[in-house]
Amino acid sequence: MGTFLQDVRYSIRMLLKSPGFTIVAVLTLALGIGANTAIFSVINSVLLRPLPFRNPQQLVDLRETESAPGNFPLDGADYMDWQRQNSTFSSMSMYTFPRGANASGVGEAESAAVVSTQANFFDTLGVQPLIGRAFAHGEDVAGKNNVAILSYGFWQRHFGGRKDALGQQLELNDQPYTVLGVMPRWFNFPSATDIWTPQDMTDKLFENRGSHWMQAIGRVKANFSVEQARADLLTISARVNKRYRGTDTSIHSLVFPLKERLTGSSRPQLLILFGAVALVLLVACANVANLLLARATTRNREMAVRAVLGAGRWRLVCQLLTESVLLGLSGAALGLIGAQWAIAALAAAKDLPIPRANPIQLDFTVLLFTIGLSVLVGILFGLAPALQTSDLDLGEELKWTATAAGGARGKGRVLRNALTVAEIAVSLALLVGAGLLLRSFASLRNANIGVQSDNVLTMRLNLPETKYKTLPETRAFFDQLLARVQRVPGITSAAIATTLPLEGGSNGYVKVPGNTNPALQQQLVEVHAITPDYFKVFGVPLLEGRAFTDQDAQETADLMAKANIKGQNGEAVKLPPGSSFPVIINQSMAKTFWPNQDALEKQFTDEGDTPYRIVGIVGDVKEYGIREKTAPERYFPLTMWMQQPGFYGTIVAKTDGPPTGVLSAIRGDVRNLDSTLAVYHVRTMHEVIADSMQDTSVQTFLLGVFAGLALILAAVGLYGVMAYLVTQRTHEIGIRMALGAQQKDVLRLILEHGTKLTVLGVAIGIAAALALTRLLAAFLFGVSARDPLTFVVVSVVLAGVALAACYIPARRAARVDPLVALRYE
Repeated sequence: MGTFLQDVRYSIRMLLKSPGFTIVAVLTLALGIGANTAIFSVINSVLLRPLPFRNPQQLVDLRETESAPGNFPLDGADYMDWQRQNSTFSSMSMYTFPRGANASGVGEAESAAVVSTQANFFDTLGVQPLIGRAFAHGEDVAGKNNVAILSYGFWQRHFGGRKDALGQQLELNDQPYTVLGVMPRWFNFPSATDIWTPQDMTDKLFENRGSHWMQAIGRVKANFSVEQARADLLTISARVNKRYRGTDTSIHSLVFPLKERLTGSSRPQLLILFGAVALVLLVACANVANLLLARATTRNREMAVRAVLGAGRWRLVCQLLTESVLLGLSGAALGLIGAQWAIAALAAAKDLPIPRANPIQLDFTVLLFTIGLSVLVGILFGLAPALQTSDLDLGEELKWTATAAGGARGKGRVLRNALTVAEIAVSLALLVGAGLLLRSFASLRNANIGVQSDNVLTMRLNLPETKYKTLPETRAFFDQLLARVQRVPGITSAAIATTLPLEGGSNGYVKVPGNTNPALQQQLVEVHAITPDYFKVFGVPLLEGRAFTDQDAQETADLMAKANIKGQNGEAVKLPPGSSFPVIINQSMAKTFWPNQDALEKQFTDEGDTPYRIVGIVGDVKEYGIREKTAPERYFPLTMWMQQPGFYGTIVAKTDGPPTGVLSAIRGDVRNLDSTLAVYHVRTMHEVIADSMQDTSVQTFLLGVFAGLALILAAVGLYGVMAYLVTQRTHEIGIRMALGAQQKDVLRLILEHGTKLTVLGVAIGIAAALALTRLLAAFLFGVSARDPLTFVVVSVVLAGVALAACYIPARRAARVDPLVALRYE
């Protein structure tokens, strides 16, 4: 220990004696270690830490299949059977998808994301409110479910974080709810929820089969495994199918560990980013190793004297490694400051596509990782210089002087060159990856999604169920609103729709008379409800037939009034004989169900045998993301869905100028019609597209930053090697110039060396990039993982930067005064 402390004290003195070297080395390491710490904090939060619930390994996510491939939300009636009949779960709890609501009462009115749950939801998760209580047994039935639990963020925004919020009234869409509790700051399930309310578990929806509309979690009993729970539910599914669906065996339960469902899709992206920052750290280590190698040359005589005085090679290695580890720890200390800033920015960014079950923070695990990493890299970049410096020919070292012509001491030159080549190669691989993602991002931005996004403003609006209970009431409001919006100066057309392009919607199956193709019986068809000018707002081309008219809306409303509907229980809409709803389909649906035919005026029915007649065919629109294939799609007049109490709609408006300029006028129109309502989720269509590309944009930005860091470090490293080479060969250069060499000859001499290193690094980097970019193939769009243009451009740019880094030392060498150089020592 005494020897170790002596080495530490001496190392500190030596580092302070060379402040320039120490500052450059520490800053270089801080960049690499800080970036690794920031990304590891995300990986620790998302992938490594268990979910912050009681016995999280027992929690599972419940899904269900349909006739179409994939996994889907649950059928309410199926879920109730699973809950009643299972023997492997201690509890199950359902919850809805988030829905927007107007929140008013105490504080200013605002929009809120509301999720309805079974009363045992929080007990199933094993988490309790920060203040107040969770839902009690029996509070999930009509008449008792007007209670609410708030998220920490909503509590702070709406109630100012006051504890007297408990027991106060909060109005959601004009319905009063009593605040029972507030969840902890870290609780975020489902993601971005503001308010939880009890679902009415006596609702008729739980008796109807065929509508997949809800989500659920389950807690497996302690003495059962997830595999046993999966087998249990499959047995129940088969029994339910046999009883209610006859020979249809395509619908069955799916059970996934909850953590897998929450974080599985993020794993590949995070691991790629972690690999990228690891490569940046390797470049930083190579840079510092080169600095140490250059510095070691000036300390050879010191090490030789130590060896003569009795120090063994291991003793010298320990001394030098102590210095390098101190550099690593110093870099980690500075890197932690930058990492903390980056982590705070990541935690505050609400829109990042990162699961947030655990908070992103600099905790003890991350701190241990950083300390361990700093020690590891200290040994990594210090080992080679230490071994080289300690392996001395004492006789030669004691009589050697720097005046030896040509820098004859070339023992470390090969290693320095190898490190520089490695830096260039790693930087090129990172730059190629960033370039491919950048091109993919550009392809996504320019992809044809089927709509014209320029000058389109979108926003949402919820109607309180207590005030707008019937189709006539809902229709009257939206008709008046649409008439007012269309008169706003600057708006050329406006419409109301249920969903927006790229943001999904509802879907179902259709039956076409005479079609017996089994594949088409499993084909889901998207469903949207719109007002007549919807296609005009988005510039969707009408290919055949006609668009909807006000007469279609009225006809649909009349038919809905005549239909035999017994509440909102999903029963079939039974029309008078000979009647049918007008519908518009997209080109994909026409080609899928009526190949080589004219689909116009054809008829089909839905799962409940409700008839529809096709009055128009429009162009395809992407509904589930730019990367996804266009799906068959059908559009109804909006009046078909307005019979639902609490109907919500999306306002879309086309403007002749900047779309946000009409926002205040639209808000005023809404306020004038109903002062209790407020529009929310206001975005331009360009912002909607940007939201759908967020995973790619974030990954592109971060990988671009890491590649940029690697490029800078590689350029600095190459500059350092060439500058050191010039210093070592100053005496040689003086002799050459004294014998008649011109400045251009000296310039060519130095540049040739730098060019060889650059070409070799680029060649190795291309080979490495060809291997590594295969990992990115799944994240690319419109560009190949081996895109020649990206490889060529990146190689040229990197070579240019590298040669520029060589040129400055070469120019300095060419200007050496021969008389000064001949005296150089």
